[in-house]
Amino acid sequence: MFNLPNWVYEPLPYLYVGLGIVTTYGLDTLLGKTSGIMLIVAGIIIAYMRHNYRRLLKIRMEREAWLKDQAERRKREKQAWLRDQAQRYREELDRKNEDF
Repeated sequence: MFNLPNWVYEPLPYLYVGLGIVTTYGLDTLLGKTSGIMLIVAGIIIAYMRHNYRRLLKIRMEREAWLKDQAERRKREKQAWLRDQAQRYREELDRKNEDF
């Protein structure tokens, strides 16, 4: 799929709204006014959709980072617990060997 450069892609909603305003006030026909209003509405909808998507993406990325941190913390806790259990087992074996 063809991707527009960022410098073209980002200002498109503003361009749509601007052209819609110019078209609405510049053309006196019903078709001109309708086209202008449609351009304005399209620009607003596109800007809203981009904003909403980026907001949700940010929330998702924060959630994934939090989950990764929690998984790492749990992994460290489990490793510490296993080391502690292994140390207790070795100490118990040493005590049994001393008793013989």
